[in-house]
Amino acid sequence: MQSNQNFYSGINYLWRGFATLKNKHILPFVVVPVLINIALFYFGLSYLYELFDGWLASFIASTPAWLSFIEWLFKAVFYVAAALLVAFGFTFAATLIGSPFYGLMAEQVERINNSQTSTEALTITALIKIVPRTLIRELQKLLYYVLRLLPLALLSLLSLVITPLATIMPFIWFWFGAKMLTIQYVDYAYDNNGLSFKAMRKDLKKRKRAGLGFGSVTTVVSMMPLINIVAIPAAVCGGTLFYLEQSEHKRNGS
Repeated sequence: MQSNQNFYSGINYLWRGFATLKNKHILPFVVVPVLINIALFYFGLSYLYELFDGWLASFIASTPAWLSFIEWLFKAVFYVAAALLVAFGFTFAATLIGSPFYGLMAEQVERINNSQTSTEALTITALIKIVPRTLIRELQKLLYYVLRLLPLALLSLLSLVITPLATIMPFIWFWFGAKMLTIQYVDYAYDNNGLSFKAMRKDLKKRKRAGLGFGSVTTVVSMMPLINIVAIPAAVCGGTLFYLEQSEHKRNGS
């Protein structure tokens, strides 16, 4: 089992998630979230492009003349931060709206991988049943994110005046994003199986390398225009496979 807990095995969960999307029993659960993602991506990207373009121009104009020689660094940091913010913002909005669909999708992936002959159809009744639980769980994750995002945001502000710090902030943001996306997509299966948010985080602490691999590749793909539209359902499938193969609760039958 140890070989299944390395960084590269974590990366492989996302690719396996993409492959799972082609399954005829999974495809119906993908269509509606993908349509939601397309609408969010189009309108969100148009708005954020204008917003960030104005911010960058304003920031460069206010930069002291003696710092003009590292203007390229400010631009690089700004664009990386903007790309990560688009990825995280788009991902959060899309997963919050589509969470009932993703919860059902995770259940379906688990049924298929457990070789269950019966599969659940996508129905209004099934969606209504799962909505309250998934929304409560999403709010729990949101609180967890925000409490850790605030210190990081403060650190980013300090990096505007501490140049050495500015050079490493993109890497810190990337690590933070990878960790948060792993939690986001692995958690659907834990929630479906009645396991607490705390139990999920405990498992991930013991699977840091695999979790970082899964979260890292998901973060990179989430920043790719158009591909990120289908990356979310693929990550849900990959996160479910992660649970099935990595969870101690699953293996111990508890």
